[in-house]
Amino acid sequence: MITIQKAQANNIVFTLYELTSISNAVYLLELHNNQDHSQKVVVLGTNLSANVSRYDEFLITEDDSEDLANAIVSLDRGDYDYFVWQSPNSDYANRVSIVESGKCKVIGEGEETFTFTQRQTEYTLPDEE
Repeated sequence: MITIQKAQANNIVFTLYELTSISNAVYLLELHNNQDHSQKVVVLGTNLSANVSRYDEFLITEDDSEDLANAIVSLDRGDYDYFVWQSPNSDYANRVSIVESGKCKVIGEGEETFTFTQRQTEYTLPDEE
């Protein structure tokens, strides 16, 4: 599961390299809101990973001033399904195949968390509205 914090830049880690089959792939992050079934497609920018054969890292900014072509997205708080597509360019119509999928949680700005300890294991839970 990936987590995106509202109103800030988020470093998000994927494992895309091992399933990528085209050279110089552009990655498209497709997000499906589980509540209202809306969909957004974000073009992931420069891979920030120090070791691409092990992981891929991208900066995604959650902001009201949306610019999907530059990984700036406006999202409602809640749960999403995500799919990362490989593509020869940033055009969604040219996508080739999914290289990763999973769940995404968008949490609120400054969201309070509750922490408790049980049997020497610490758990942090997000504040639910």
